[in-house]
Amino acid sequence: MKRIKLGINEIDLGEPLLWSVYGSNGQLLLRQGRIIDRQEVIDKVFQHDPMRNAEMIINSSHKERQRVTTVGASEQFNPFNEITRFATRYRNISRDIENQNPFVNGKVLRLAEDIQSLVQFDEDACLGAIHFYYDQTYTSLQPIYKAILCELTAALLDYDAEQRLPLLAAAITSNIGLLDIQEKLNNQSTPLSEEQKKAIESAPAKAVEMLKTCNIDNTQWLKCIIENHERGDGSGYPWGLKSKHISPFAKILGIADCYVAMIARRAYREPLLAQNALRTISQMSSESDQMIYRCFISQLGAFPPGTLVTLNNNEVAVVTYRGFGNSIMGAAMSIGNTDGSFYATPLRRDTSLEAFKIIKIYNPKTKPRLNPDRLWSYS
Repeated sequence: MKRIKLGINEIDLGEPLLWSVYGSNGQLLLRQGRIIDRQEVIDKVFQHDPMRNAEMIINSSHKERQRVTTVGASEQFNPFNEITRFATRYRNISRDIENQNPFVNGKVLRLAEDIQSLVQFDEDACLGAIHFYYDQTYTSLQPIYKAILCELTAALLDYDAEQRLPLLAAAITSNIGLLDIQEKLNNQSTPLSEEQKKAIESAPAKAVEMLKTCNIDNTQWLKCIIENHERGDGSGYPWGLKSKHISPFAKILGIADCYVAMIARRAYREPLLAQNALRTISQMSSESDQMIYRCFISQLGAFPPGTLVTLNNNEVAVVTYRGFGNSIMGAAMSIGNTDGSFYATPLRRDTSLEAFKIIKIYNPKTKPRLNPDRLWSYS
C-alpha cells in the first residue's frame, strides 16, 4: 500500500489516530486508534520522518466502537468474547471436515475474514488473549491464535488482505490431521511412542487429504499445511525440505505454530516465558528467511501484550500495548505490588515514564486470575 508523509497537524492530542504511523524505514511507530496525550510523544514520532498509508481508514474512539460483524449492532465489540466464538466455530468446522461437508471452504474463509477484522480492530487485545486467555480448550484456541499471529506477520510483509486469506485458512485447519489424538498428546506426561511419532509426521498429509474430500483445492492453502513443519535446515517433516524449497506462508505458519506451542502449558513442562520463546524463535532463522522471522518478532514486541512484568516502582503489571523504541506510548495495567498485594482496580501506567518503566518479566509460581475485559477496557 502506498504511504505518504504525515503532516504535523494530522496528530491531535487526546484524539484517536486515524491511521497507523510508520517511520521512514517502514518501522511501525503507532497503531491506528491510539490516543496520544503528551506533546513529547508527538515530538518523538516526528523525529522518525513519519508516514501513513495514503488510504484513510476512519476509526471511532475505543469506547464508542460497536460490534458490526457477527453479533447485533447494539452489543459492544469485545475481542475476548469474539475469540470464544471463534473457538466454537472452529470446533464446528472440525466436525464438518470429519463429515466431509462440501461447504467447509466457505466456513473456513469466513472465519479467516473475521479473524482479520478482529486483528484490525485491536491487535494488542488479540495478542493479550494469546498470552493468557484460556477460557476454551487449548485445541480449540491454538488454531485461532496461530491465525492471529499469521495475520500480523503477513500484513507486515505487505501481503494484502486477500492474499493473506489462504494463509489464515491453513492456520485454522492445520491441526485437523491430529484431531483424534491432539488432546491426549497435550495432556501426556510420558515420551511419545513410536506410533504417536508416526502419526504426528503423517498429520500434514492427512490434513490435506481430509480437506480435499471437502472439495478444497486452493494450492496455497494446501501447500502451506503440508510444509508448515518443514524447517530451513532440513530437519523438519514430512520431506526434510531446505529453506529455499519451503513456501513463505508455510514458514510463517511454522513460526506461529512453534511459538504458540512453546508458551502453552503442557503436562510434562511449564510454559516458556514470551521472551524465552522469542529468543528461541530468533535462533531458528536462516539467512534466507530472516525477514519473516524479524517481522514475526517485531509484531510481538519486547514485552508482548498479556505479559506479566515488574515496573520500576515495584508494581506488577500486565502489558496492554506494545509501543515502540524506548517504550514510547507503551502501556500496562498495574494489578498490584511484588510483595503479593493486589489492587481492587487495575491502574493504567505509561511505561515510557521512568517511574513505570518495565524492568523485567514477572513470573510468579501461581499466576493471578485476571479479567481481560477490565485490562483492555471492554467491561
